[in-house]
Amino acid sequence: MSFRVILIIIAMFSALTESLAVQQRYLAPMEDSRWEMTVSNGVQCEMEHVIPYFGKAIFSQEAERKLRLKLVTQQRFKPGIDVEFFSESPIWKTTSTAFSIGNLITGGGEILIDVPTVAAEYAFLELHDGYQAGFYFPVSQDDLIDSVLVSMSTVRFRSVQPLFEQCVGGLYPKNFEDIRSAGIHFDHDDEFPRIEEEDSAFLSLFNYLKVDNKINEIVISGHADFSGSECYNDTLSSRRAWYVYDMLVSNGIDPSKIRVNYFGESQPVTQGKSEADLLANRRVTVKLYR
Repeated sequence: MSFRVILIIIAMFSALTESLAVQQRYLAPMEDSRWEMTVSNGVQCEMEHVIPYFGKAIFSQEAERKLRLKLVTQQRFKPGIDVEFFSESPIWKTTSTAFSIGNLITGGGEILIDVPTVAAEYAFLELHDGYQAGFYFPVSQDDLIDSVLVSMSTVRFRSVQPLFEQCVGGLYPKNFEDIRSAGIHFDHDDEFPRIEEEDSAFLSLFNYLKVDNKINEIVISGHADFSGSECYNDTLSSRRAWYVYDMLVSNGIDPSKIRVNYFGESQPVTQGKSEADLLANRRVTVKLYR
């Protein structure tokens, strides 16, 4: 076989490969399209849309945070792919429009794309108005696929939207990350907290515990300043920690979730010796863990 013939065969094969290259699209058909509330409580709201053979699109909002959108998949995509986030008219509309919302980058894990607030809010409004929001992935032609489109169907979106907005309206006014740690201070050689702090230091924390059922551990840590002997300070920090334990239990906190530690003078927040420094070290902290 001549070299020229080989080149012709290669050219024909390349042309055939290009002609076979297709765009893969993932979109729930009208009859199967569903949006449903999957999380609805005082600290988080989620509405989910299954995209057959690809994964899920999830709108979520936490207490005192903005709307987010996650694209979840079990398919493998490399991290760092530049993806176009767009909105388009559904195929059953007589006029076809499409425009870009913005560009996003794949994360490479199960949460393929974490859409930031502004783009997520825009997509939410587009779905409300009857437009499909979607993601365009440029893909190598090695697998005979030159691009991938993943779209969120607008069908039945508006039937669940009021439930999601009602959930968001009832979210607790504090976020877990902002309230997960609180502390209380003590006067010199005292195992009872300062009066001006006792009624207020853990108030927000107590109220938050009533709405977040994901808290599985509450850690109390007692501390003392440098005054007195090391052995005495260990005992004093223990009495302080157990006082706060009793305070939590009396407020209805499940004791099985509580762990009590005490550290004496071994973990100061400051090495200073002024009264303000000593007061800062005479403390009990309470931390929440999910």
